[in-house]
Amino acid sequence: MMDRRTRLLWMKEVIEHLNDCHVQWQSAEGSDEFFLAEAMKRDLDELRRICELLRGRTAECPALAGMY
Repeated sequence: MMDRRTRLLWMKEVIEHLNDCHVQWQSAEGSDEFFLAEAMKRDLDELRRICELLRGRTAECPALAGMY
C-alpha cells in the first residue's frame, strides 16, 4: 500500500503531465488536439482516483480530515 508521500508525489507527476499537455495543446492542430484532450482526460481521472485514495485515508482518521 502506498503511503501519503508517495501518493502526493504521484499526484505531482500527473499534474505536471497535465500541464505539459496543456502547453502542447496551445499550438496543436487537428488530430493532435484529440490526442492531447484524451491524455488530459486520463490525467484528470487519475487525479480524481488519487484524491479519493487520500480522502479515504483521512476518513480512517478524523483528526487528519482538516489537513487535506
